[in-house]
Amino acid sequence: MALERLEGRPTGRGPLTVASVTRGRFPEELDAVVAAGGSGCPAAQIKYFAGRPSARVRPWLEAIVPDRDDEPFLAEVVAALAGLLPAGSHLMVGYGDDETERGLKRGYPPAATPVGSALFAAGCTWFKDWYYPEGWLEGGFKLQGNKPLTERVRGERLDQLAVELRLWLAWTGGDPDDGVLVRARERARTVLETAAS
Repeated sequence: MALERLEGRPTGRGPLTVASVTRGRFPEELDAVVAAGGSGCPAAQIKYFAGRPSARVRPWLEAIVPDRDDEPFLAEVVAALAGLLPAGSHLMVGYGDDETERGLKRGYPPAATPVGSALFAAGCTWFKDWYYPEGWLEGGFKLQGNKPLTERVRGERLDQLAVELRLWLAWTGGDPDDGVLVRARERARTVLETAAS
């Protein structure tokens, strides 16, 4: 089972463990709780879909990370979850009442938000903001990051992302003392350095 690859993965709060694994709506779907450091406090609640090759549906994963304010830990958890997914798959991370929501509502690029920069660091190069879920089973707000299928696609998406971030960083609006904006610009510069290299 793919989720076993999370067991023992190191984080700043201790190794990850997987608990409460149950079947989801489909045979290929599992729901689980991931904890860190033996505390029993959830590091993430996840829904993992293993894919369905007969229908050409790739694996995907949806996660709720309760402590999104600790950005280094968020990045560790998102990287661990992304490691379960092959190229061409997508990972969705829930957000709400946090800095990611504030940034996205202000029109900041997804990669400049805490969840978006964590998705980028985990290998995602294309983003979709599910700020208005399209049906009753989609759940709450989430940011989707797609892992590129090929190196060519990766290069193209990094080029597009670099253009988007440069244009946004050139924008001179906003309050220069606004912490959300200042941190978003720092993340955007970090992502841009990686995307442009």
